[in-house]
Amino acid sequence: MIKLENISKSFGPIEAVKQVSFEIRRGTITIITGADGAGKSTIFKMMVGLTKNDSGAIYLKGEKIDKNYSKITRITGYMPERFSLYMDLSVEENMNFFADIHQVPKKKREERKTELLEKTGMSPFRGRRAGALSGGMKQKLALSTILLSAPEIIILDEPTTGVDPLSRIEFFNIIEELKAEGKTIVISTPYLDEAERGDYIIFLKDGGIIQEGAIGHLKRDFPAKLYRVLPRGSIFDELKRLESVPELKNAIYIRGKYLKYLRSGEKDHSHLIQAQSIAEEQPKLEDIYLYYERKQA
Repeated sequence: MIKLENISKSFGPIEAVKQVSFEIRRGTITIITGADGAGKSTIFKMMVGLTKNDSGAIYLKGEKIDKNYSKITRITGYMPERFSLYMDLSVEENMNFFADIHQVPKKKREERKTELLEKTGMSPFRGRRAGALSGGMKQKLALSTILLSAPEIIILDEPTTGVDPLSRIEFFNIIEELKAEGKTIVISTPYLDEAERGDYIIFLKDGGIIQEGAIGHLKRDFPAKLYRVLPRGSIFDELKRLESVPELKNAIYIRGKYLKYLRSGEKDHSHLIQAQSIAEEQPKLEDIYLYYERKQA
């Protein structure tokens, strides 16, 4: 539906995005992830015309977008990382304000507003000031305001950053409902646990793509073996010791009370680990990202 072809963007000497190419498919949830400064927000701004790409091309439904980004923006709802609600206005007043901006016909406004407030669980709070809402409720209100125009494509830049875990789950339940309605959704997030609910994922580092693919395929075709290790002694002491072992220093990391061992070659060096138990397990997106990030480094 949207295709990016070798797009790049620099800000002075800083190369924010480097020759990035990918395609967003209709009716899917595409996840873009990476550390702060990886280029996620810059890519989104180029997609909707807020920032001009230095090189490369952007296509919508096979047609190249040159200067007329209205072709994208009129069918897109974009929620930037810092979405501005009006804190002194109520939930309903904020929605009325954004309905005016999006030129939602008054005949449809009340119907859409009621539908969205019910979908997001915000109906009981329609009279509450936005400034008095929790972080999760503010994000659900922000999402509701961009959905007023019934966009085909929804672009969300780190919508759950700073939101409590329960609200993050609720937010992604809404996203999955929108996908079931046929919406095309693109989300950037630093939380790889919630990224598991996407269809396709793009891993970014330093402005470039280090790996991408359908989430199920990346897990099925993962080229390494992953082991969960319970150390005999202190997990931190064992990690420190293993960081001095050449064969293991780049293959070990901590997750909870366990160490994770990424075995990427034919040789198994697990005998060098002082462990109570070692068990193979299936990789999660976090493990896959770490594998390709370390491989590139």
